[in-house]
Amino acid sequence: MNTIELRTARPEDGDFLRALSPRLSGVPGPAWHDLAAMEVFQTRYMAATFAAADDSSQTLIAWSGDGRRLGYVHMRPGKDGVTDEPCGYVSLLAVTTDAEGSGVATRLMAAAEEWARTRGYRFLSLDVFANNRRAIDFYKRGGFEAETLRMVKPL
Repeated sequence: MNTIELRTARPEDGDFLRALSPRLSGVPGPAWHDLAAMEVFQTRYMAATFAAADDSSQTLIAWSGDGRRLGYVHMRPGKDGVTDEPCGYVSLLAVTTDAEGSGVATRLMAAAEEWARTRGYRFLSLDVFANNRRAIDFYKRGGFEAETLRMVKPL
């Protein structure tokens, strides 16, 4: 991808944001949840995330030089799990299949870091499913480290 431009999401981007839901629900998740459960979770999570969006959160859309939407990132204020201090939180990051591996996600995460820095946060955090090795490796390359690990035992 030669040119990647970012802009704040607008109401007319809603269909594009929702269209990437299968990209998020289709990632490797816990073995005890089937794809249907992951799809319901993702739809519910996205609806709650965007419904709670206010002036303190931001969604950025990545565009190609030829005017195609490539992906998005949604950031919001969060709290550090240890100190309870305000920090940035990446709620959602998704790119189109065509944009995978092209640097779009890296560009969106750089913008998320800048968003957090301009707000004076010391940390930027996010959650990722433990089985999603591709995402974990991507975030590790970007300097993220695991802080906690939630354990689950199916009964």
